Order: sequence, then C-alpha cells, then structure tokens
Amino acid sequence: MLMRLLSFFALLILLSSCTNNSVPELKIVEQTCDYAHDPVGIDSPNPGFSWVTESTVKGNGQTAYRIVVDENFTNVQNGKGKIWDSGKIKSPQPLHVRYEGRPLKSNTKYFWRVTVWDKNGSKASGIASFNTALMNKKDWKAHWIGFNEAPEPVPPRGFYANRKEEGKDTVNHIGMSVLLRKSFKVKKQVLSARLLVTGLGFYVASVNGRRVGDHVLSPAKTPYHKYVLYDTYDVASLLKEGENAIGIHLGNGWYNPYKKWWDDYRMQWFGYKKAIAQLVIKYSDGSADTIVTDKSWKRHLGPVLFNCVYDGEVYDANAQIPGWDSPGFDEREWQNAVVMRPSCDKLVPSTMPPIRVTDTLECVKVTEPVKGVKVFDLGQNFAGWIKVKLKGKQGTKIRIRFSEELKKDGTLDLTCNEHARATAEYILKGNGTETYEPQFTYFGFQYAEVTSDGEMPEILSLKGCVVHSDNEQTGEFRCSYPLINKMHHATVWSQKSNMIGYPMDCPQRDERLGWMGDAQVTAEEAMFNFDMALFYKNWFRGIRENQDGKTGDIPIISPRPYIRDEGIEWSSSYFTMVWQFYVFYGDKQVLAENYPAMQRHMDFLKNLAKDNILPSGWIGDWGSMVKGWKEGEPVSVPTAYYFYDAVIMSKIANLLGYGDDHRRYGRLAKEIKESYNKNFFDEKTKNYNDGSQMANAFPLFLGLVPERYEKDVLGNLIDDIRENDMHLTTGVLGTKYLFEALLKYDRNDIAWKLATQTTYPSWAEMMKKYNTMCEFWTLKQSHNHVMMGSVDSWFYKALAGIRPVEKAPAFKEFVIKPYPAEGLDSVYASTNTIRGKIVSNWKKTGEGFRMNVEIPFNTQCKVYLPGAKGKTIFINGEKLSKSEIINAKGYEGDYAILSAPSGKYEIEVR
Repeated sequence: MLMRLLSFFALLILLSSCTNNSVPELKIVEQTCDYAHDPVGIDSPNPGFSWVTESTVKGNGQTAYRIVVDENFTNVQNGKGKIWDSGKIKSPQPLHVRYEGRPLKSNTKYFWRVTVWDKNGSKASGIASFNTALMNKKDWKAHWIGFNEAPEPVPPRGFYANRKEEGKDTVNHIGMSVLLRKSFKVKKQVLSARLLVTGLGFYVASVNGRRVGDHVLSPAKTPYHKYVLYDTYDVASLLKEGENAIGIHLGNGWYNPYKKWWDDYRMQWFGYKKAIAQLVIKYSDGSADTIVTDKSWKRHLGPVLFNCVYDGEVYDANAQIPGWDSPGFDEREWQNAVVMRPSCDKLVPSTMPPIRVTDTLECVKVTEPVKGVKVFDLGQNFAGWIKVKLKGKQGTKIRIRFSEELKKDGTLDLTCNEHARATAEYILKGNGTETYEPQFTYFGFQYAEVTSDGEMPEILSLKGCVVHSDNEQTGEFRCSYPLINKMHHATVWSQKSNMIGYPMDCPQRDERLGWMGDAQVTAEEAMFNFDMALFYKNWFRGIRENQDGKTGDIPIISPRPYIRDEGIEWSSSYFTMVWQFYVFYGDKQVLAENYPAMQRHMDFLKNLAKDNILPSGWIGDWGSMVKGWKEGEPVSVPTAYYFYDAVIMSKIANLLGYGDDHRRYGRLAKEIKESYNKNFFDEKTKNYNDGSQMANAFPLFLGLVPERYEKDVLGNLIDDIRENDMHLTTGVLGTKYLFEALLKYDRNDIAWKLATQTTYPSWAEMMKKYNTMCEFWTLKQSHNHVMMGSVDSWFYKALAGIRPVEKAPAFKEFVIKPYPAEGLDSVYASTNTIRGKIVSNWKKTGEGFRMNVEIPFNTQCKVYLPGAKGKTIFINGEKLSKSEIINAKGYEGDYAILSAPSGKYEIEVR
C-alpha cells in the first residue's frame, strides 16, 4: 500500500542540520515572463511571471512573494513598481502569477523583480525585463509589399488544392528570391530601435549590410490565412548617424510553393512573396521615428534562382548585388515595391524559440565511390544543411545532393527522399575563397554528395549545420546499458530534426507535415528532454484557429488549412497534449484558451457517434506488425479516444470551475465506457477487439477495463507478447500505450524485455544501422521519424523512476520509483522542470543499492527504494531505523517508501 513515511519529514530536517553547516541561503536562480527569459515581443495583456528558487535548507518552501513592475530600471532596483506592485502575497505559488497592473503599452520595455519569503526571511531576485509587441492592430502602420504586379488570386477554400482549380490557372509564379530595400536617415542620438518584421514564405533581414538576428527559416509555418508570425529585433547597435538602410531577402518557403507540389497532403498556395516591417526608433530627446514598408521601398530579383522546401535551392553567386542592403547604394535601376494584399487579419508576435543553426558537425569521412563524385559523411542523421568553403572557376556549378543512407557501392541511396529532389546548387563567382550555405530550404540527411558540371572546385571544408527550433534541451539520460543509450540518443536527435517551427513527422522527404498523432505519442518524451512550452502553445493556437467553424472538426495535420479527414486517433492529440502540457507546466490559462475549441470538437464527435461508438478512420495503429493488419485497425481505437477525450474534458472543466460541464463529461465518459465494453469486449476470451497488443493495452491504460477483468486482460496482453517471443506487434500508437499500460500495472519486467529485444522487430535492429528513429519496424522509408522514440518517456518514468503527479501539476509533487532491471546496473536522469531540476541517479552496489536524488525547492517527492525490505537504509550517512519504516507501513512489495521534501539526498540500502 502506498503510504508516506510521515516521521521522515522530521528526520530529514534534523539530518540537514547535522550534515550542512553553511548559513541557510535563499536564491532566485531563474525568472521567466510567459515562459521566456527577458522576452521581446509579447502581446498578452496579463503575462504570467514564474521563478525558480534554490535553498540550502532541506524541506524549505516559499511562504509569500511580491512582484514589482515598472518602465524605469532604477525604480525596480529600489523596489518600487509604479506600473504594478502586487504587494506581499502569502502564497507558495511561484508559477504563472498573472500581471494585474496598469494596461501595458505597445512596443514598450518593462522591468520586473520578485521578492520571495521563506520561514527565515526574504530574498529579492535580479531584475528581469519583457518587451511588449504591438498590442493593437491599429499600431501597425506598415503595408505588405512585394515584387509581383500581377493580380494575386485568393484561393476560395483557403488554398488551391489543384494546379488548375475550377478550370483557371491565374498564378504567375516567380521562383527567384526577391530583394527589398529602404534608405532612411538618423539625425539624433538613438535611445532604442526595434525592428518588427516578417516575410512570406521565408525572410532574411539586414540593417546597414549586417544580418539582423540569427533566426533561420523564419517565420515558422502557420495557417497563413489565419495568422502570420512576426519577429522583433533590437537593432539600435546596427544604426548610425546619417544614412542607413534596411534590406529584406525573400524566399518561397511554405507560402509560395511551385505548382508541382500543390496538394492537400503536400503544400498549399497562399500567395506571392511579400514582407512587412516596421522600424520604431526612439531618440534620447524623447522624439521618435517610424520607418514602414510601403511603395517607397525598392525591389529587385535576388541571387537565388530557385528555392523549394522539398526540392532545394539554386544560388548564383554571379547574380549577387554587392551593397544592396547598405547605405549609399545606387538604387536607380531598382523599381518601386508593390503594395500587396494582407495575407490575413492577424499578425502575431513569435514568442517561441526561433529556428536556429544550433550546432555544427564536422565531416567524419570522405569517399569517392565514382570518379568525380565525392560523398561526405557527417556522422549523424539530422535536419539542416551544409556550409561549404571552396575555390574554383567562375561559372562552375557544384551540385550537392542529400540522403540518409548509402547504397552498397557507397553512392547515395535516395529512396528515403521519395519525390523530393533535395538538392542544393551553387554557381561560383570565381573570385577566391567562396562560402555557401542555403537560406530558404533544409534537408534531412547524414550524407552529402558533391559533383560538378565542370572541373571539380577545391573544397576547403564542408560542415553540417544542425537546424531546429531552439527549444532548450532540459533533460539528460544515460545508463549502463548501451542499447538504451543508443535509443535515447536516436530519440533526442529525431526530436531535434522534427521540431522546425512545429512538430513534424520527418525532415527529408516530400512531406514534413505536422501529423498530430506523431506529436501525441512523443509529447511526454519531448517535455522530459526539452522546454516545449512556447513551442506547443503556438501549435495549439494553430489547431484551434484552424478548427472548422461549422462542424467543430479538428484537422489531423497542423498547420495547414482545414480539410475533413477521418482520424479521431490523430485529432484527439489536441486533447491529450493540452492535458499533458498542464501536467508538466501547471498553466490553467492554457486550459482556458483551448477549452472552447475542445468543447466544439466534443460536440462534433457526439454528432458523429452512434450509440457512443465512433466509426473507424483510415489510420489506426499506423505501422502495426499484427499479421494481416489493415489501415484503421483496431477499429475500437477511435471510440477509446472518445472516452479519453471525455475524461480529459471532465478534468479540465473541474479545474476551470465549470461544475455542470465536469459532471456532463463525466457522465459521457461513463456511457462511452459501457458502450465500448458492450461492443468490443469478449467476455469469453477476455480480449478486446482483435485481441492484439494495442487492442488490449489501450483500454488497460485508459481504465476502460472493468476492474473484475483487469487481471485477465493484462494476462492476455502478456501472453500475446510471450507468444510473439517477447516482441511487440504494435505501431505508432500501440508502442506508446503498450509501455504505458505495463508501467501502470507494474510490469516493467515485460517492458524491459521488449525494449532490449535484439531480434526483428526491435529497437536493437534499428540501432544497428541508424542513429535516429525509423518510421517503421521494417526500417523502410523514413529513417528520421521520432514516433518510435515514445519509449524514451518510459526510460525517465520507469528506469529512472521520475513520474509527475496529475493532482499536483508542474512537479509540485512527484514520484521517483526506479526499476532496477536485470542487466541494468546504473541510471542517471535529470530534467529541468518549471520548478527546478529533478535528479534520479542510482547504482547497484555489492551490498545493495545507492541513490542520489535532487528535489526542487518548494516541492515534495515520494521516493521508492527497490530491494529495501529487510535491509538497512542510510540517508546522507545517517542510519534510518527499521521501526520507523515498519511502524508507518512504508513498504510496497520490496520497495521502501520515503516521503522527502526539497533538497539533495544520498540514500543507501545495504
């Protein structure tokens, strides 16, 4: 029975005074505003403040806080907040404290500080800041501008699905990149200067010949007909007195694709390339200037002759225009820009981490399998591009092709790219050393093949540029079992490769779409390994904005314009991920933002259901290894998700104070459960649906199985695994929920055998050949899908034992219950939660078991010690008497259960 060792509280506090002779200290080590450090460009009228505190006193906690906000740094430094002073609030809450001061002004920098109290006194934080975006639509004075003068057709359904819609084809596509520039003067001393800018499809901005920021592939893809993201940059350091210039370089991106890719499941046409920018300069004397995009800007075609997300890029260095984005440039041959129609009604500041080049990979091997063909091995499959330095004759074209795999003869195997050309071409200028890296495309690859249409240039260096949304990596996992480490490595790299503005399926072929089921099964893994808060918040926005206004249906791919597509398993990802977001980050506002859209979708499902049973779609347990499996199977899965959605809605309604909804969705869940069991459960065989692993595991995980049958259904599930010689038969969904079911019923022994299986189908087979996760157990098609990395959350929750508690979200309370599997000698795992760092670090010893744990300030952890029954427990070197455990009934099986407040502990069982 799970019980806390109540006397352990007092013991730990006593031990802390014996083992820590330092003066008690309170320190605020991190401050965030709307999840970001010193964000620039937030549009929330009531942003949320959070902070992480550390203390040398074990079991310490926050008793109160005070927040001050002001435009003046000195005021905040002196503890004054004319904009907002919360006063001393008696509360332990350090998360999402909402601003309640004066209305925030547009494009304004604010400073803030928090003071935290504990039982011993108080501590003030450093001074953090946040900068508001343009808070009102009327604050935008700029116009969209571009190159095209031809009429811009507006797709009638949000996009053209076909190259010729309704017998017409009026799109005049210009595939070359576009340059836009503007000269202006600065006559006074600059106090601040912020550039608000975006371009469709992708843009690169510069001021006085210097690139602005380090964003790439910006803006991130959104449902462009609903909203477009823009970026805010501080450019004061780039300006100078006198003449200045702004430049914007535009590529096609996802907005302006070639007609060959117009398709519901590939790309959609939204319009011609265009940009919008507003530079706000504030001077020391209090005056200001605003430079906006309008018809006074100049336009010219750029040096990128061809650019396509799928097919690649052609760059002609001979078409470069030196100094085009610098002051003093002769622009007399340039034409005036064309004012374009707005892409949508909403310009939204991008608050999530930008897409960046986050790392550079050195080439590990160069071969020449065929004369004139050089193949560069970067040593790791990843998303991004290459950066090459070379020398050669003017006009020589090099061609760089990309692939995840090689043929036996050492040449590229392009099968994984499917129809994507995935090629970059560079035409040399011939003036010494030249450097090239693509700007408006990216590739998924490990190998780059270089050929030339003439004499091969001298390649001085070729490096891989790793590109993804720069979500901070917050988790770390390693253990003594090499295969598990390889699986974790592959998962992390697959996750990086598939978060490029939104959660993707794959980075290499002609797809790269936001399939929602892929994101669903890997969300927990992602939140253990990365800070995903702002990334997911943006994605949720796209889902709800793109909901069908008439029916409430949710698409199974996001971002893209809405189309009806059966797949409840995939669209239900919206529900599961919003709830998991709350469990990890504890933000009720995210629940409130998404609740209305979720309600509308529940109404859609109710109208679709017949006697609470939903029809099967075409997806099912994608990639299943069940013999004879067909798309859409098991047919019970959509109804199980309907139940899951209803349960989640009941929980959210309760948290938001909607009592009637809480009860209504609770009743609905009960009714679905009854119908589900009536339709899909065989009382004779004690199997669900087809009796497959997914068919039985999913209802076990969800709590759909009547209690009297749980043991039987679990037994059937395990029997099926054994009948398959300890192999799983599950696909994308089933693999995630098979491990969840085994974890729930404490059968990690079976899960461990599945994870470490060495014969086909298995992760071991996959890891023999690849260093990222494959789409299918057959190892065909994509070799960089993160879906099968869903097992990584089991590494954290079972092997390391770190488990969140729903009723105490954001790790206010959590569990550490490690599973010391046979053949596994040690595990180290850590994750930086929104409250602070959690560590579970254990090792088997000759005498027993040793564990080091770190529990963040203001939190509580229930620690399970395996193999402790009948043995002696030491905490920080102090012996814990057996009577203290036995009298409190602090055992579950052979685990001793300790209730530990915040602090760092070394625990030994021997």
